[in-house]
Amino acid sequence: MRPTLPRGILQKLCAFAALVACSHPPPPPPPGEPIPAEPDVHLGSMDDECNGLVAAVKTYGECPNLEDGGKAWARAVTENADEAFAAGKKGEIDAQAERAIAIACHKAADSIKSATIRCQAGPPPRGDY
Repeated sequence: MRPTLPRGILQKLCAFAALVACSHPPPPPPPGEPIPAEPDVHLGSMDDECNGLVAAVKTYGECPNLEDGGKAWARAVTENADEAFAAGKKGEIDAQAERAIAIACHKAADSIKSATIRCQAGPPPRGDY
């Protein structure tokens, strides 16, 4: 019996099928350099770190490019933080809790410092796009 497809097409089809069946995906790329861990933070006492947070918020509130709402927020946070830290000094806090509070104040101060740098770079971008 004669093949139903012409010989040239049949040969090309078989060659294509063999090529697809024998192809392999390329090997994955080698792993990159390991990402280093964050360096250890040198913490001060809880009072020092939280006073640094209050100072950072005050500095942020003095930014000339900050809108009125941001300045009001900075004043309110500063007042609330002063009251909360004064109330916290009246009680006794164990060493682990003091360290956790110091770490939280340190991270928040770093965040506010970054926001201050952003604010000093110019007015915030328009959000009506």
